[in-house]
Amino acid sequence: MSRNYVEELVSEYYKIHGYFVMNNYWFPFTSERKRIVKGKKQKFTAQSWTDIDIVAINSKELLLIQTKAIINTKKVAENIIKFFRRVDAFLAKGLALDQKSEIKWWKKKRTIKRIVIYETGIPSYNRIVENAGIKTIDFKEILEDIIKYISKKKGVKEGNPIMRLITYLNNKKIVKI
Repeated sequence: MSRNYVEELVSEYYKIHGYFVMNNYWFPFTSERKRIVKGKKQKFTAQSWTDIDIVAINSKELLLIQTKAIINTKKVAENIIKFFRRVDAFLAKGLALDQKSEIKWWKKKRTIKRIVIYETGIPSYNRIVENAGIKTIDFKEILEDIIKYISKKKGVKEGNPIMRLITYLNNKKIVKI
């Protein structure tokens, strides 16, 4: 599955910092829905799927990371909170998608951090998210750290195409980094 450049670079950022990283980890959830059938309102439960953009694990932390282009409305902030509640419910079961293999080890002796990394955020809506225990990080901070990392490197090959491009632009002084 293709990812956007923010997901790609955030994944690389956490790899640089020693995390094992998984991308687009899909999991099921159920939700209550409404419909009208023959003029009558009905409520029903349906299974859907969603994904954690980035799961990053090291010996001390489990990071559950969602990337967003923009946090600019109360509804977006509420949807982020709802998303992380679904993630928490999935992890509480401690089972992988086959419903047999355990993933309790993800959380064992680790601090769990819920993080949303955004490209554009409005402080009042970011605070709604933060008040729910979800850390918000401006993507600019991640990118600046990656640029510092690349600017200190000499002759090391990058496997990720976007990282290679940033390295190339830096080495050839095409873009002032």
